[in-house]
Amino acid sequence: MHCFQKTRERQSILSLDHSCVNCLFSSLCGKPRLSYQIRPATAADHTAISALLLPLVDKFIAPDCTPEGSALLRESMQPEAILAYLHADYRYWLAEDNQGLGGVIAVKGQNHLYHLFVAERAQGQGLARKLWASLLANCPEQDEFTVNASLYALPMYQHLGFVAEQGQRERMGIVDVPMRLILRPRYAGDQLLI
Repeated sequence: MHCFQKTRERQSILSLDHSCVNCLFSSLCGKPRLSYQIRPATAADHTAISALLLPLVDKFIAPDCTPEGSALLRESMQPEAILAYLHADYRYWLAEDNQGLGGVIAVKGQNHLYHLFVAERAQGQGLARKLWASLLANCPEQDEFTVNASLYALPMYQHLGFVAEQGQRERMGIVDVPMRLILRPRYAGDQLLI
């Protein structure tokens, strides 16, 4: 059985094997089957990362920003900037398939989700969730994560469990919503630290 497998707990209930969910629907929606490999980025990937990010920023984020904010965003996603991040306190992971780079996720420092972008051709296939799961697997010691969500990505982050810490804000012309996801509450003695 390729797409269905019987669970050991309940032999009478069929469950989807998540690695081949897309093959169930690819004939219906016309999207190719999801078959991405995720790996850590290296400095040699900076140009490809930038090439993925820039058109997505132009289409999905820049329209909510001022012209100055859009220019600042574009500057921060140029190949030279990405290369500087890769040599600083940022960790990137890439999702690749036979067509090339399909998605990027990055964490700044220990727990700030800095980038999560999926190529248009790969959107709606669960790749953002797969990248997020990969980041969590590579940062198991973290109790929480923060992100400054674009207005376009806000529903996706809410779906991942992030909660807005305040409403929409504008800083240097860039519009975002600060969000936080608490994975495990931290305790100090009998006090819950949040």
